[in-house]
Amino acid sequence: MATFTRRALLGSAAVVAFGAVAYGGSRFGCAFVPRNHPDFFSLLDIAPDAPIARRIGERALELGSLPNDLPGFASALTERPLIRQALAEDCPTVRRTLVQDQCALDFAAQRTVIVDGWVLSETEASLCAARMLRPQQA
Repeated sequence: MATFTRRALLGSAAVVAFGAVAYGGSRFGCAFVPRNHPDFFSLLDIAPDAPIARRIGERALELGSLPNDLPGFASALTERPLIRQALAEDCPTVRRTLVQDQCALDFAAQRTVIVDGWVLSETEASLCAARMLRPQQA
């Protein structure tokens, strides 16, 4: 039977304390991020502007199982609880984490889309597709 030593207990407590300090520090750091008014378009910046992301967006639109306009994507994505939280969040790091967590929930609920052999969450595919439909910024 394994017993816990004082060294193991103190080491575990130190790891937990370090994690709490790191998390608190990141929340404190986000307090100094310039505030903006998050909207659906700011979520689209989470999807990378890379050739592969554009290809995924094009293919996802061709599938026809996703909306084919920005208002449709906005309403479909804001129905997801973590995306609603991400839209209300000012800190970009926290917003990105919430979107990643929503993608994980999509996989857990088997809400996936297959694009060119890639298995993507509906959230990922929707963000890439919506980014393709986004009006180009000057």
